[in-house]
Amino acid sequence: MDHRYYEVFRQASQEAFYQAVNNPEDELYDIVWDLFETAVIEPGEIFDSDFRNQNQFRYSINSGVTLEFFSGPSYFRRRVEPNPYEDDSDAAGIHMQFSILPCMSCLFSVGFRVWGRPERIAFKRLWRQHRKLLSDTSRRAQPMVFTAATFPSVDYASTLEDMFDNYFSVRDSEHFIELQYSFAQFDEIDNVQNFMVYMAFLYHSIKDQCQQKRNRADYWSGRVRAFYSGYPPNLPAPLPCVEMTITSDTE
Repeated sequence: MDHRYYEVFRQASQEAFYQAVNNPEDELYDIVWDLFETAVIEPGEIFDSDFRNQNQFRYSINSGVTLEFFSGPSYFRRRVEPNPYEDDSDAAGIHMQFSILPCMSCLFSVGFRVWGRPERIAFKRLWRQHRKLLSDTSRRAQPMVFTAATFPSVDYASTLEDMFDNYFSVRDSEHFIELQYSFAQFDEIDNVQNFMVYMAFLYHSIKDQCQQKRNRADYWSGRVRAFYSGYPPNLPAPLPCVEMTITSDTE
């Protein structure tokens, strides 16, 4: 990507992001959609060639922009709880996301969010049934982990396994969990796509559990191994994603 576009993203306003998402004539439109295609859609299509049509899209714009896919309308019609898409709720089950964060050091971030009681229960069940598989996936993916509220037993766990154990012990059905991988330059696209392949594995495994299909985590894991010819990559740790501070000269 031309370095000039990084500067444009850094200085972009809410209106600029709105134009970038909605106006094909805008300078940033193709760039934003190409990034979303590369970071979210292509990894999802490894598991489901019709991924983009089987899921719902939405975006949010504030100081940055987040584009995401989550499950389609038929998924929510079978869900006991209210349809969060119709209710405009963030708790929309399972999300595959790409964000542009001009005020943060990382600038870009991809992620996977689990937010909803059925999905959280399904994720917990998967963790109990496939602990070794999910532990191995997490160690390879090197995610940054975020939750809805501060729990010392979760935030200060010494390993990812301890963190997941402690997270699933918290009795709060609405307590979301988000796995992120942040980066500054889109030259790091290989790491980004590899991370989202692992997140797509979780996406489909949790979705199967919620739809009361047979447990297919091993099947989806096999798809991962086949895609990488039996050698799924170990990713480097992501960049820290912190709010940027701008220093000014003092008189």
